[in-house]
Amino acid sequence: MNWDLLHFTTTQYVLIWSMLGFLVLLLCLRPPATLTILRDDKGALRISRHALHRLIETCCEQLGGIASARAQVTRSRGKFNVTIRLKVRPNAKLDAIQGYLAQEVGDIFRENLGIAEMGRVEVKVVGVTPAPATF
Repeated sequence: MNWDLLHFTTTQYVLIWSMLGFLVLLLCLRPPATLTILRDDKGALRISRHALHRLIETCCEQLGGIASARAQVTRSRGKFNVTIRLKVRPNAKLDAIQGYLAQEVGDIFRENLGIAEMGRVEVKVVGVTPAPATF
């Protein structure tokens, strides 16, 4: 075995350790898997990000004009902000969909999760899918 391949220069060592440090930093800074909704002296209420996203997406997909939805929830300054990316059908009424979703997402946070302070609900249309063929 050629052991000369395992000898590194100081620059290579610094580069390797810098990349490892950056990787550890990225792992430490990623958002937690659960969001803490409520915390008091009796305990805490947490919901996984995936479950919260699916709850919002399911609410969106119940509308006839929406083919698919992807939700993202972020927390900023104590408020939850929701971004919903939609693929809609050609017959969708976008202004009505936006108003309905803002109301429904607000209701989910207030009634289901007990959160009164709701941030922005941003709806983005990212695509149009053909209407399903009916015979």
